[in-house]
Amino acid sequence: MIDEIVKQKFEYHPSLVGRLARTLIPLLKIMLPAKAYRVTYDGLYKSHKKALIWSYAMSVLAVRHFGNHEQKLKTSLTMKLLPYTMGGRKALENAFEVTAMVEQKKINGALVECGIAEGGTAAMMALTNKALGEITRPKWFFDSYEGLPEPTPEDYEGGKTGHFIRPLPKGACLGTIEQVSKLMFETLGFPKEEIHLVKGWFQDTVPKDREKIGPIAVLRLDGDWYESTKIPLENLFDQVTPGGYIIIDDYATCFGSKKAIEEFRSERNLTTPLNPDGRGGVWFEKPKEGH
Repeated sequence: MIDEIVKQKFEYHPSLVGRLARTLIPLLKIMLPAKAYRVTYDGLYKSHKKALIWSYAMSVLAVRHFGNHEQKLKTSLTMKLLPYTMGGRKALENAFEVTAMVEQKKINGALVECGIAEGGTAAMMALTNKALGEITRPKWFFDSYEGLPEPTPEDYEGGKTGHFIRPLPKGACLGTIEQVSKLMFETLGFPKEEIHLVKGWFQDTVPKDREKIGPIAVLRLDGDWYESTKIPLENLFDQVTPGGYIIIDDYATCFGSKKAIEEFRSERNLTTPLNPDGRGGVWFEKPKEGH
């Protein structure tokens, strides 16, 4: 019974628009020539993003009148960054809430994300530190900046790699280093010495740079696939400060990511609870020493 409750807790439940898109987009991909599909998909995606932004604006107005300081800050930053994320408002809000907790608890360490895409959640972590932190934390943001790699056999269950609104071929979820650099350094005005954008596949970059990072307060993983989740975990988990947090964006949507997390937690005998982010991701606290 407990296992069933846990299973239900982390199931991915897309919105009505998301459910319609899961049916429509694969059909369009089959029916349309590649170029026409790309143009159609890009148009639908941009329209959907605009609708989400307008919808969220209503929440911002309500919080401005009735919310406390932290709620106002969260909704304001979320509104600002919605154009730069593929994860939507809940991914941004979760990144804010977890980063705010390490600031409140004064957990030592850097902010690290592996899988940046358009840069929205990385920017949220950086802006939360700027607004709420007593110290300026180092920020390390890893990505191929070429989109996703190919999935491996570890990513498949029943011939599928997960529960997606659209197919995720090689190169999907692309955010270029030029786009992310513009967001961080021009739009948001962060100094270049504060933010490290590391370009390359995780197996080539994360092991090489891990000693430069030092202690980690928040480790956010958004690599979708098994290897893209397991490699950062195996290389960086030991540097997460006890009491710090690990966020896994793709737990309920990508079979390989969930498998990597479950294997790693089992291997390390980690029993701190998984907490849902409200959209299919989870986060958990690194156990404090002696726990």
